[in-house]
Amino acid sequence: MRPLLLLISCCLVSACGFGSDAPTVIDGTSAETFNRTLRAAQADLGPRDRLKFEAALSEFKARTFARADSRQEYQRLLRRGLDGLTAPRIVDRFDRDVGRVGDQAADAVFDAKRALNSK
Repeated sequence: MRPLLLLISCCLVSACGFGSDAPTVIDGTSAETFNRTLRAAQADLGPRDRLKFEAALSEFKARTFARADSRQEYQRLLRRGLDGLTAPRIVDRFDRDVGRVGDQAADAVFDAKRALNSK
């Protein structure tokens, strides 16, 4: 009986560490939890992705600022917009947006080139 109890105890202790590598989820329910989880989420990233995260965050802050009519609304929109996201997910969105915008820019250059060549 004692070895079984010891085995169960070891399993429970090891299960506590299982899944601890999951990325931090940003919690926008209050300003304090938002700031704390945003910092923790950023710390989950390596140096390269951290730069992308900062760029994505700056772009999102600028768009949010343009929509807000007051500082309080800006903070609320910022928290609501990032609530439930993880830093890797924000970086993935950033990569997709950069790819999409890059493709659109390339298409615009080719359109301009065709227009110039047809004259």
